[in-house]
Amino acid sequence: MKTLLVRRSLIPLALALAALAGCSSAPQRQAQWIDPSIGTQSRLLQGEKILIACDAFDAAVLRICQDQLYREVLAKGATPVTVPPGTVLLNDRELDGQLVASAQALGARAVLTMTLTPATSSGGSGVSLGIGGFSFGGSGGGGVGLSVPVGGGGWSTGFAASGRVTDVRSNRLVWTATLVAAPSSDLNAQFGALSRSMLETAQSAGLF
Repeated sequence: MKTLLVRRSLIPLALALAALAGCSSAPQRQAQWIDPSIGTQSRLLQGEKILIACDAFDAAVLRICQDQLYREVLAKGATPVTVPPGTVLLNDRELDGQLVASAQALGARAVLTMTLTPATSSGGSGVSLGIGGFSFGGSGGGGVGLSVPVGGGGWSTGFAASGRVTDVRSNRLVWTATLVAAPSSDLNAQFGALSRSMLETAQSAGLF
């Protein structure tokens, strides 16, 4: 699947990631945009059916992400639905734009996608901030993240998550946000925290 890459200065992100190294904390919001035409009290997703999808470099990471996102959408009182089996997705197009037709067929009000980007890691001790390349569905992608050594000499990774909401009726991107999680070797907990924070950020923007 095609991943979303946000081009912006890496210096503020790097500083925020370094700050996360000192403690275990909730994911931090790095950026948010909402379509001015819908305002900040649209309640676009409140009680609605939402087609959800995750984009990640690895099938297991993708499945964990999607399970956690499903639970958090349910917790907000909306009805999550997943991409129908056999749906063909092309690497040269944005994921959410390709899912609008499926969302319409399922009676969904919007498409919610979350793209996960892992850190590169290096040897040695202390914190490692990594910016490097990964393969997403056969296409290149930039990785930005934070790693710290854990017991036994291994590494845990902090993921950046980019969320997008596309309005099915207008076929238009109406909201997007980027969050960064503290490093953790427990991916279920980390992706759960990212999904929860992503939905809370959408709620603060008036989408729920």
